[in-house]
Amino acid sequence: GRYDYIPNVQKAVDFLKNNDINSLEVGSYDLGDDCKLKVLSYSTVEIPEMIKFEAHREYLDLQIAYGGEEFMCFQAIELGEECSPYNAVKDVEFFTASWNNSAVLGQDNFALIFPNDLHNGSFIADDAETVKKFVFKLKI
Repeated sequence: GRYDYIPNVQKAVDFLKNNDINSLEVGSYDLGDDCKLKVLSYSTVEIPEMIKFEAHREYLDLQIAYGGEEFMCFQAIELGEECSPYNAVKDVEFFTASWNNSAVLGQDNFALIFPNDLHNGSFIADDAETVKKFVFKLKI
């Protein structure tokens, strides 16, 4: 209820409540009403010295790990250097930057990433492992 002010958050919550999350295959799903879901699975990697971050303009990311843990890095967009122009079809642009904010994304938490927040994950938290993750794209 704390996040009801964000469009489509309830749609994402309802989807998780009403579906067997372990049966969903890796891929993209259109949930309608400007709500999309990406189901991802990947191995975590060492964190590089300079990170390639992504940012969005139209969609908020609601990221939920449901298997494994990953270390995520964040930075203010004004501290990044654009390394590829904005792609309006994919709603993404890329930046390089050092990072000064981080979090471990695991089964006990989630990340709300607003447009223009530089972010990247998939980094080793404690040990290299496979992460299974939902990324809901919520148009705001």
